[in-house]
Amino acid sequence: MMNNRSKFTLFPIFLVLYEIAIYFSNDAYLPALPTISTDLATSHHLVQLTLTLWFLGSATMQLILGPISDRYGRKPVLLIGGIIFALTCILCGLTHSITLLLVFRFIQGATITSMVIPGYAAIHEYFSHEKAIHTLALMGSITVLAPSLGPLLGVLILTVAGWRWIFFLLAFWAFLMLIVLYFKMPETNIKGYQHPIHIKKIAKNYGNIISNKIFMARLFCFCFLFGAMIAWIAAGPFLVISDFHHSSLIFAVMQVMVFGSFILCTRSLKLLMRHLQNTTLIKMGLGLAFAGASFSVLASLLFPQNLWLMVVSMMFIAAGSGLSFPLLNRMAIEASTAPMGTRMAVLSTAMSLLAVLGSGLTSWFYNGSLVSFSMILILFISIAYALNGFIYLKKHTS
Repeated sequence: MMNNRSKFTLFPIFLVLYEIAIYFSNDAYLPALPTISTDLATSHHLVQLTLTLWFLGSATMQLILGPISDRYGRKPVLLIGGIIFALTCILCGLTHSITLLLVFRFIQGATITSMVIPGYAAIHEYFSHEKAIHTLALMGSITVLAPSLGPLLGVLILTVAGWRWIFFLLAFWAFLMLIVLYFKMPETNIKGYQHPIHIKKIAKNYGNIISNKIFMARLFCFCFLFGAMIAWIAAGPFLVISDFHHSSLIFAVMQVMVFGSFILCTRSLKLLMRHLQNTTLIKMGLGLAFAGASFSVLASLLFPQNLWLMVVSMMFIAAGSGLSFPLLNRMAIEASTAPMGTRMAVLSTAMSLLAVLGSGLTSWFYNGSLVSFSMILILFISIAYALNGFIYLKKHTS
């Protein structure tokens, strides 16, 4: 048994490397958005819509694939979905139509579910409470390399080969990681414990999760923080490159600053957990995020042309998110006893919906000014802060 477990020791690393390939399908092509707009002879809004449709696609399959992975296992769902993802990368690189690109991006987004639900369900099932949080923090610190280093990779590929090769290289990367995961991913949903697909039973499980106030409050606290980060990802290239006329390299440096703050806090979480309670760390994280969002509003009103102050604000929000994400994720999962795939389906659906909301609000409300962007940030962070306050009151009044 020990030898069998040692075989899967590096499973989270291989999973997160595959996850980065998936997220690079957004982040590495962010610097290429203006180029794609010119190449396909279309508007900035339609090209930006490729981000929104990617997230919308990721919201379409969760509630289906959750019970399927509970029935048929984690590995088959992940591997089949991964093959479809790699194929859509190739199609995105081949298309010369904005309409087809939008369709392929939607399908590509839908395949994200096949990684998030079975992959993270396996993490929660395979590891104990504390080990799972440490693993999620480690994976988060690696995954965040996508938005921080993705633009740098995108700039490099744009310089050497053009935007289409971003998708071709990601297809190769994904195929490679899928081959490794075929051998290195454990099947945590073992035979004898798999849940049959009964529509009434599945509906009841979803109903129990949705009616679980602590689960939903922790989940949406996590998701609204996530939505604020997505707003930066969606607005960043246009804010920095198009509106403030900085180079793609400066944009990449700003991404490293913002997401470097996230990495620093996730890597410090293991040490902090030895001295502070999980709930205290969540409060600290949300406090940092709220301070950053408040500063962004003040700075954008007083210094509307100072983009670097907005970057500092985002560094605080990213740092607070880095502290909070792994804890809120695991504590939400532990608040329910429904089948793990079903729990992950609800969590993943909520994340996708908030990503759609974050990118959609940014697309329509952001008008090129720092003030408009800061209002989106303070809205999302304030809701997350209020939800954590609800959890505190609920626990101390029950």
